[in-house]
Amino acid sequence: MTASARAARGNGAAAPQRALLLAFPHPGNGPTQSRPIPREGFLLGRGEAVFDAPFDDPAMSPRHAEVRLQGAQAVLHDLGSGSGVRVNGAVVRETHALVEGDVLRLGNTMLMYTSRERTPTVEERIALEPELTGTTPSIEAVRRSVEAVAPHPRSVVISGETGTGKEIVAHLIHKRSGRTGPLVAVNCGGFTEGLLASELFGHVRGAFTGAIAEQQGLFRAAHGGTLFLDEAGDIPLALQPTLLRVLETWHVRPVGSPRDVPVDVRVVAASNRELVALVRQGLFRADLYARLAQWIIRIPPLRDRREDIPALSRALLAQLDASGRSLTPDLEEALLVHPWPLNVRGLSNVLCIAAIATPAGQPLELGPEVQTALEDNRTERTVLPVDAPPVELDRACLEQLLQQFGGRVAEMARHVGVSRPRLYRLLWSAGLDPAQFRHR
Repeated sequence: MTASARAARGNGAAAPQRALLLAFPHPGNGPTQSRPIPREGFLLGRGEAVFDAPFDDPAMSPRHAEVRLQGAQAVLHDLGSGSGVRVNGAVVRETHALVEGDVLRLGNTMLMYTSRERTPTVEERIALEPELTGTTPSIEAVRRSVEAVAPHPRSVVISGETGTGKEIVAHLIHKRSGRTGPLVAVNCGGFTEGLLASELFGHVRGAFTGAIAEQQGLFRAAHGGTLFLDEAGDIPLALQPTLLRVLETWHVRPVGSPRDVPVDVRVVAASNRELVALVRQGLFRADLYARLAQWIIRIPPLRDRREDIPALSRALLAQLDASGRSLTPDLEEALLVHPWPLNVRGLSNVLCIAAIATPAGQPLELGPEVQTALEDNRTERTVLPVDAPPVELDRACLEQLLQQFGGRVAEMARHVGVSRPRLYRLLWSAGLDPAQFRHR
């Protein structure tokens, strides 16, 4: 077992309990509540005191449903309620075996089922950064991993899907590292090999056409602090040996200079693709990966920690100057059952639209604008595997795409269905520089 895995597990963890969560308590839209399911089960209905206060939901029947334990399984039974029970958005009128993360709607009350260990209080564990808000074991593991590695001057790789909060984790590592220098971030996917080398290592005057003044580069700009390499999987293969040398010697050589310059930097790299998979595919050097991945933090997707959506929603609404606004039951249910391919970033987008579209003083609604935003967030772009046959793109076609997308290679790659490293290689072989098209 690796050190990071041991940190993620923690010590002395209690056995997980099968429990029901009251996701959006009303009135007041308070914190999520959790109750272990007893052997005799729960009767769920208007007036029943399962959580801190009896259910006070006019849309719930007095004997709406029950949840019982049958062996190792929690089973939901509808008791002939007028509206039935909705499980993950679909009506269930008889018996349903519950699985992790199931969303239950009884009348206008939202419950969730979990069999995972849960920290007793949600609000006490909310970090300042909303992307880390929550109490599920997976996000607790991220917090413990940050605490474990932050004081050590080791390189860290953060992996996670788009919108999970990789940069937030990088900021936390830097903030808790004790380093006095700045945190400097760069998106490695937005540059050609030459431009990225200049951006990272700097250049001297006259090193290339347009180099009218010396530039120190981001390694030197981050001296005493942390350099955050976002989208590290897009670092061009030809540049990777130079980066490896810097990480081994802690000296940079500006482009066009004969001299090395010492640097004191802690490097944190992030990628929405597993770098080790890119190593297997020949798109990332194994020795560079080994030098970067001295500690690995994996951020869970939002769909795997749905219990955190209510607390996340409150934290994000506070950031949107909509603190304290409640949500209608329809919107609550929609947020809980959504697949969230864009993760916390997608949730923030939907809540922003809901706050704008709903008149002040009213609960946020599942109106047409919000439904459209949810549908947009549901769409996942299909990208060809990185080892798929090359797309037939000649120089004229590539130049037309560069003009169409203003030199934005990431958008071009999504449009044609290839990875950014592959598209960069096609552009290099055609002698095209995306930077020349970015200000046209």
